[in-house]
Parts: sequence; structure tokens; C-alpha cells
Amino acid sequence: MSKTIDVAADVKIIKADLENRKHASDIVKIVDLFARDPMGQDEPLEEEVRVDMIAEMKKIPTTMTYMAYLAEKALGIVTCFIGFSTFTASKTLKIHDVAVHPDARGMGVGTKLINKVKEEAEAMGCSKVTLEVRTDNPAKKLYEREGFEYGEPKWWFMKHELN
Repeated sequence: MSKTIDVAADVKIIKADLENRKHASDIVKIVDLFARDPMGQDEPLEEEVRVDMIAEMKKIPTTMTYMAYLAEKALGIVTCFIGFSTFTASKTLKIHDVAVHPDARGMGVGTKLINKVKEEAEAMGCSKVTLEVRTDNPAKKLYEREGFEYGEPKWWFMKHELN
């Protein structure tokens, strides 16, 4: 992909319609590309996940996915979930996945997606936007540049696998 495109003018950010076959297919493709990356799981998505992803996303009513397109080519996605803060008694927006096509990285697509999420969160009356990031992920620079902070004290992401 040519790095001479004008992301600000040429790349459009839309809210995905999970009923739209093209949107659904593009989401799965971008997530699979991300899964193959070392910052993902360094291997492709399992076929069962590829098949079930959109149907399972539809079951979560707070799911919001934004997509970056250059004409008909999907360049990236951000998937978020609406949450709630008991400390502020207000909605929050948690960014779960940010994935940019490898050919479009470093062009500003991620920045444009993050800015759209922040705009939408503000319009919905959210008190904050949160995300998780691996310590070795180069995208940390993007998140820091876009105003995300680690906070004091530093928080740790913990998990307990069920499967």
C-alpha cells in the first residue's frame, strides 16, 4: 500500500454494522491479521473462532466496532464495549481491540480510529475510555500520544483462563 495516501482526507471511519456481510467479513479478516502478529497470538485465528466471531459479538449488546476504510479496503478496526464506573456513576468505554492492517501501519489509521472512539465516548457521556496494552507493544506510543496514561498507582491487568 502506498504511504502517500492522505489518511485525514481519504480514510473514512464508520461504525460497523454486524448485520452487513462486508463489515463482518472485514472485521474477521483484520482480527485474523492481528492474531497472526507477535502482538496478537503469533498464529492465525482458529477456524471455529473465525466462523463464530460475529455471531458471538452480536450477543453482547454493548459491542461497538469502528472500521477504517480506504475506498472498499478495510485498513483497521477498534472494538469497544460500554461499561460502567461505580466511582463516577457513569458509562465508560473500554477499547478491547485495536487492529490495523500491516500494510497501513504507521500511516495514522490507528490515530484516526482512536480519535473516533474518544469522540463517540464523549457524545455518549462516558467518563473515560480505557484500554489494555502489552508492555512490549509498539502501539503504546500511539496511545500515549493520544492522551492515555498509566495512572498512579500503576494498574495491572490480570486474567484467569476458563477454557
